[in-house]
Amino acid sequence: MSQLLAVGLGGFVGAVARYSITEFMAKKFPGSFPVGTLVVNLAGCFVIGILMALILHKQQVPPSIRMQEHVSLFLISGFLGSLTTFSTFGYHTVSLLRNSEVNLAFLNIFGNVVVGLFAVWLGWTSVIFWLEK
Repeated sequence: MSQLLAVGLGGFVGAVARYSITEFMAKKFPGSFPVGTLVVNLAGCFVIGILMALILHKQQVPPSIRMQEHVSLFLISGFLGSLTTFSTFGYHTVSLLRNSEVNLAFLNIFGNVVVGLFAVWLGWTSVIFWLEK
């Protein structure tokens, strides 16, 4: 039961964060390009790279910063699962294509997929670099 609570609370916080960030970005950068969705997806990719490196290399991580199971469920399954949004990315891309904004649609795909993968790698690599020092 406590595992479900950790995921649920993380999901709540992640959903509220996603809504707040995307609304803020829409006001700051008005237009048809979904900047907010890109920002939350890239941030989530970077953070999951960090967290997964910490979890999978826990024998190298100092005990004072190792994550307990409930913390990782809260952060990864809950918070990041709700913060990032593949379905919204898909919707925005199709919407851009339907509005004949092909260049923006491909920029959205590139940003979310290619730059997102790079962000995961960067987060992961930064932890590994830190652990090897």
